[in-house]
Amino acid sequence: MHSAKPALRGLFVAASLAALLTATTARADTNIVPGHWDSIHLTGTYGVLRAGSPWGPGSTPVDLLAPVDGAFQPEGTQWNNGSFWWDADPSVNPSTEVTYTIHFDGLFSLSRFVVQTDNNDTYRLDWWDGTAWQAAWNIPEAPSYGLRTHDTGTVPAITTNQLRFVATGGDNYYAVSEIQAFGSAAVPEPAAWAMMITGFGLAGALLRRRRATLDPNAPATA
Repeated sequence: MHSAKPALRGLFVAASLAALLTATTARADTNIVPGHWDSIHLTGTYGVLRAGSPWGPGSTPVDLLAPVDGAFQPEGTQWNNGSFWWDADPSVNPSTEVTYTIHFDGLFSLSRFVVQTDNNDTYRLDWWDGTAWQAAWNIPEAPSYGLRTHDTGTVPAITTNQLRFVATGGDNYYAVSEIQAFGSAAVPEPAAWAMMITGFGLAGALLRRRRATLDPNAPATA
């Protein structure tokens, strides 16, 4: 009669390895920004319009947290309503580029990005590789009017703890109302580590017991 212990041992090892292999891909369809942004770093002047701008009516005060709140504005909303917005006219921003940088609370593997921006401008989303900024996505203009949503779809994964949003061209009136990044933690989470440790521990215990059963000279164990 065959013992079930080898099968059990294999089961625990398989479960542990599965936890390890899937730890970096679990919840890859989850927007990690709202739950994992740790701080935001800004440069330049934002929320100020040049003298004589026609965009005062319908505008709201700049919303510093709009890009990380997980919520979109209705498509076509006026660019400076419910968004992080800025005027790049030299009278407002004479020398400093406006940047919006999100710092996360850990490393994440990201394979899809979605943003909502002013329609008639171009932007770039950068990621930090540990030593320098790299371009993750050059965001094009969109037809129509106001805030419009762009989606990369699935792209090759990058691993980072920071994303930076900048404008690259347009009419000098810029806005972003949402930045979403889809992926998962780049290292196994505590629950996955616990599963692996428990699984390997049980597998080791079963292996020792099986050897003790097969070896008549093995020392007695409690």
